[in-house]
Amino acid sequence: MTWVVLKGHTNNRGGSVTIVSPDPRARPAIEFRYFEEGTDASGDDLQAVVDGIRLVRRMTAGMKPRLIAEEELPGDHVTSEADLKQFVRDHAWGHHASCTCAIGPEARGGVLTSDFKVHQTERLRVVDASVFPRAPGLFIVSAIYMVGEKAADAIIATAIR
Repeated sequence: MTWVVLKGHTNNRGGSVTIVSPDPRARPAIEFRYFEEGTDASGDDLQAVVDGIRLVRRMTAGMKPRLIAEEELPGDHVTSEADLKQFVRDHAWGHHASCTCAIGPEARGGVLTSDFKVHQTERLRVVDASVFPRAPGLFIVSAIYMVGEKAADAIIATAIR
């Protein structure tokens, strides 16, 4: 049993991706800004993960010691609300950087048109997970494939004109 995937949707919109060089091969600076560092002022994201740990513990309680010798992480000794929250802050991570160049009207914060062109910029399209206005949930690769297909159709349509 694991609590590895506990929160598929977040209210946090506090991360950023910043271009650090005019060289397109240079990696951008990526700051995820989890929990209090981000925009989840109510603490819902942090509490959801702590609640998930407690749920998995309740589900596995009857399996000890016959099937489960001991809890590996965070460990049976980590029990208080404060300690569980600190464990989550120290160990939680995400790898689906997305939503930094959302499709939508510029007036509402959108960066891209529906055909993936950057507003007020010529000859530049963005086609990756950054186009979503909100993360589409867990395991977003299928949604990214669909974005790629839609972008290919848009690019082909422009090329045939």
